[in-house]
Amino acid sequence: MASSSSSRKPSSSSSSSSYSSSSSYSSSNFNSSSKSKWRYDVFLSFRGEDTRKSFTDHLYWALDRGNIKTFRDDEELPRGEEISPQLLKAIEESRIAVIVFSKTYAHSKWCLEELVKIMDCEKEKGQKVFPIFYHVEPSEVRNQTGVYEEAFKNHERDADEEKKKKIEEWKTALGKAGKLSGFPLQDRSESKFIEEIIGEIRRLIPKAVHVGENIIGIDENVQQVKLLMGSKSSEARMVGIYGIGGIGKTTIAKVIYNDMLDQFKHHSFLENVREGSKDVHGLLQLQEKLLCDILVEKNMKLSNVNEGIQMIMSKCCLEKVLIVLDDVGSPEQLNFLAPNFESFHRGSIIIVTTRDKRSLNVHKSCLSYDAKGLSHNQSMELFCWNAFHQNYPRNDYVDLSYRIVDYAKGLPLALVVLGSFLFQRNVGEWESTLHKLKTNPLKDIQKVLQISYDGLDDEYKKLFLDIACFFKDQDETFVTRILEGCNFYPGIGLRVLDEKCLISVLGGTIRMHDLLQEMGWAIVRQNYPKHPGKWSRLWEYEDIKSVFTNNMGTKKIEGILLNQTTATAKPMQLAAEAFRKMNQLRLLIVKNRTVNLSQDFELPCHDLTYFCWYGYTLDSMPSNFHADNLVELDLQFSKIKCLRTENVCPRKLKVVNLSFSRHLVDISSISSMQYLEILILKGCTSLKSLPRNLHQLEYLRTLSCAGCLRIKSFPEIKDDMGRLRELNLSGTGITILPSSIMHLHGIENLDLSCCMYLESLPCSIYSLSFLKTLFLNECPYLEHVEYSKFEQRVMFDSNSGRILPRSRPFLIEQVLDSDFLNEETLYRPGSYGVAMFMISSRKKRSGCNKRSRMSIVEGCSISSPRKVPPLQPNSLNEKIDMSIFAPTEDG
Repeated sequence: MASSSSSRKPSSSSSSSSYSSSSSYSSSNFNSSSKSKWRYDVFLSFRGEDTRKSFTDHLYWALDRGNIKTFRDDEELPRGEEISPQLLKAIEESRIAVIVFSKTYAHSKWCLEELVKIMDCEKEKGQKVFPIFYHVEPSEVRNQTGVYEEAFKNHERDADEEKKKKIEEWKTALGKAGKLSGFPLQDRSESKFIEEIIGEIRRLIPKAVHVGENIIGIDENVQQVKLLMGSKSSEARMVGIYGIGGIGKTTIAKVIYNDMLDQFKHHSFLENVREGSKDVHGLLQLQEKLLCDILVEKNMKLSNVNEGIQMIMSKCCLEKVLIVLDDVGSPEQLNFLAPNFESFHRGSIIIVTTRDKRSLNVHKSCLSYDAKGLSHNQSMELFCWNAFHQNYPRNDYVDLSYRIVDYAKGLPLALVVLGSFLFQRNVGEWESTLHKLKTNPLKDIQKVLQISYDGLDDEYKKLFLDIACFFKDQDETFVTRILEGCNFYPGIGLRVLDEKCLISVLGGTIRMHDLLQEMGWAIVRQNYPKHPGKWSRLWEYEDIKSVFTNNMGTKKIEGILLNQTTATAKPMQLAAEAFRKMNQLRLLIVKNRTVNLSQDFELPCHDLTYFCWYGYTLDSMPSNFHADNLVELDLQFSKIKCLRTENVCPRKLKVVNLSFSRHLVDISSISSMQYLEILILKGCTSLKSLPRNLHQLEYLRTLSCAGCLRIKSFPEIKDDMGRLRELNLSGTGITILPSSIMHLHGIENLDLSCCMYLESLPCSIYSLSFLKTLFLNECPYLEHVEYSKFEQRVMFDSNSGRILPRSRPFLIEQVLDSDFLNEETLYRPGSYGVAMFMISSRKKRSGCNKRSRMSIVEGCSISSPRKVPPLQPNSLNEKIDMSIFAPTEDG
């Protein structure tokens, strides 16, 4: 069925899958397969008059749902016009041609011209042709009898010699098509008929994963894995391929998967499972993709991972499946993606690749294979493909090539990286590289990847090492802010590292491969492997403990990251002089509960840019604290009482986070931090007021006082604060807002939820033209809110006549485990009054742990609560979600 070129509107379904490259045996992109010659999976040829709005339409949408990219011409050709070149090209670019032979198909000379082109493509391009005999017999098409004979009588009437030649071509094409194995409708249901067609077409459309050409030395590995799979051929089988990074596990799995595709109607290849499973949302997406692949669906939405587990188990037991789970990082991931695989349909195969053999132990019947490296000859061939774009070395590089191959020790990724690095370099550059490799022997793959690091400018090297040691998987905005304070120029630096494939930025998060991170660690250690006090960065607990215990700190240390340790770790006591020699310290990050400070603690670091100390144990900053270069101060859960002006008067400070510092009573000096952008005071339950001159913080963008129970009023805004975008006063004790709130004219999000004493809103609030969201839920005394005056600038529920509340359950539960909360008081919002919960942490007493009980207090003041017997958890009608006050990484 043809159409005019001017009005042609081709419809196509589905988009082709793309696969990220991984360390493999294959050579680099210059020898990789080019794009497929097939633009479409299926070209539909049909007579619109017969089937456009019936059978063909149903078939097209079934193909679309099955993720099969289909060309269907949507417009009839005007009488007298020829088939457009675009339509002929679409036929040539289609892997399969589906011809719907209906009763009037042969009446259309344009349909017959399409048919001639399709049969030519079958012969010349290997195109597959599927005839569908829709209410006609194959013999009618093959021999031009019945309705097809009548059609040709019309064509032959008054035909000249040229047209007679055309008619013979049409008949020949019909004869060939009629002899092909096809799909006769007969008396079957059309829906079942279409389902059968889709199944056969899918078998002919290989969804092979990209491996690349010049796959070297893989046959033995593939053979051994296949032998394992065949040992229990009648059952569902799982085979795990394990080994060090870069050995070629993924490549082995890809080759086997592509080899076996035609044996399975249902199959899926899930790449990068470990990376994709870092949170529940990512795991859910992997489950959805797996089910989409197996069920041949374009979209699949699951509500939770448990539903995904049940769906996978129920669908994989019906027919055999081929599944590859690439780079599994934990047994839990395997349980979520291949649960109870022994119950899968007989003949099913699951292939798992992993760097951790223990991940395979989740299933007792899982067989495992240790991937092997390359022989010397195989290594030479793989290296040459990358270094010379041929399978042997150039004459003047033979000896050099042997020396490089010997250095790589059969590790495929090392050969690819080195070959690509040396491509188009002269002999002198090769010699220089080999000389360097002698002084840095290859112990593992990280040493090979260091070549990319060595090509960086000094500032970019520092930036890379900071990310490897401190900021992997952190928010890009947060990291950029800190590294700008270190004068590392991250705006261009991160781009350079991305271009060098040393990092990637995905969804606003900085990613770095584990092997590259380990390379960074090795670089930091390499000059003084046994003397951490001389390293530029410290990130391991034992190394940090050794430095402090033995007073080995030096001016070379620029950054320290002390993360949370196990509950059994002994407390670390830091003396006053612990940091005395570290006068070039830029980054101090302590997220560890076991660190205690002496009262005369000092921190003589003029270059300090990021100071993060969860549970900081002193009530004030060190007497010699220097904040000239400080960009971010994060003292969540600290015991600090006040920030003194003489201690903290920085010029560069942008973020202050004092969340859950329950002893904090004075922040008056904060108003002198003129460039402050973010101020977080969540859960500071002793804080009674905000600075009167808050308006002096002209650069402030975010202010959160959520859960500051004792704050009763908001200060007058005496000047413009137009940069403030978010103000969170939820859970405070304020009664009214000042009319000067109009000076916050740039505010977009205002949270007044759970303000149990809030009585009214000032009229000036209606003039905040940029306000988008306003939370007023659980404000029982609030009256006279004129919703109409917001003019739909804020989120508004027209059904209830209220500002849309934040969806928030109210529950206090896991917070009882926190060592940072002790005899804390929190509101339980209610419809007719206020209740409070007394919360005590679990403490160590007499060598054992005791969990204190949760009590409710009703109708009392904060200062003198009256305790009543403990409530059972299931007796609470309303629950408080402590996540609204939870700490964040970057404030």
